[in-house]
Amino acid sequence: MGGIIRYNLTFTLEMAGVGLRYWAIVWAGSPFLSDSAVHTLAIIGAVGPPCYSLLAWVGPPGGNWIMRWKVRGRAPTITEQAILAKAFRTLTNRGITPPRFVYTVDQPDLNASVIGHTLYLHRDLYASPHLIAVLAHEMGHYHSNDGRLALALHRLTIPGGWLVVAFTMRLIGLIGSLLNPIERLLSAISYIVLRIEITIPTRLNQFIQRIVVWMVIALVGGIGIVATVPLWRSYIRRRELAADRYAAQHGFACALTLFLRQSQLDEMNLPWNQASFHPPVEERLAALQPYLPHLSDDGVEYAIS
Repeated sequence: MGGIIRYNLTFTLEMAGVGLRYWAIVWAGSPFLSDSAVHTLAIIGAVGPPCYSLLAWVGPPGGNWIMRWKVRGRAPTITEQAILAKAFRTLTNRGITPPRFVYTVDQPDLNASVIGHTLYLHRDLYASPHLIAVLAHEMGHYHSNDGRLALALHRLTIPGGWLVVAFTMRLIGLIGSLLNPIERLLSAISYIVLRIEITIPTRLNQFIQRIVVWMVIALVGGIGIVATVPLWRSYIRRRELAADRYAAQHGFACALTLFLRQSQLDEMNLPWNQASFHPPVEERLAALQPYLPHLSDDGVEYAIS
């Protein structure tokens, strides 16, 4: 319920970027298209992402088409399929239904994420002894609204929008590097002549850069997410603990404890946000203690066996 409330607020704030996106498409397309065509295209481009986001809640299972392209997912190889089949048999024997779609992401770490009805596994997981633990945790997200919520948030951004934001940030960085010598010269002159150290230009430059980035994000979608990041922090932490609890309730507390003592699961974050909202490892281990066969400090040997 808390996720629905936060999503509604994020969605409402996101609508502020719809007008900007409509105006930008009209401005860019007017020299090349007729008025009716450009306005039709602007309406589709402006309201398309919010409508597509809403379909994540009421539409068919998703997360295996555009998201697959965005994260560069691929179909598992024959060897990976065999490993998955064996792992999912273990999950099925514990009463956990496997996901509908599974794709591999060629990233060298022990990461995984559920988006919509699709599970994305990073390449190194297939060779890891912790695959079962990670799968059990991810199925906690899969068999809840977490996957649909993640898909709905990602759909608020237009495909390829990250390229526009990345280009803008690089351009701002280049302009800033060109202006730095001028700023230092003005600061030195002001200090020599007036004995005053002026830092306003630097702060003003940083403020302008932030405003420009926010405007670009509003244009490509996701400004509502940026504005509500603090509200998502506590919710995502609770959902991670809930996914741990799901795995533990199905008999994977020891395997997950062993994994958390050796690694850290950093799943896909909110769009336009690089910070991790995961609970501290100590908190997650403490929450798993009631599900362990014994409460001794060393459950590792049991987990290995």
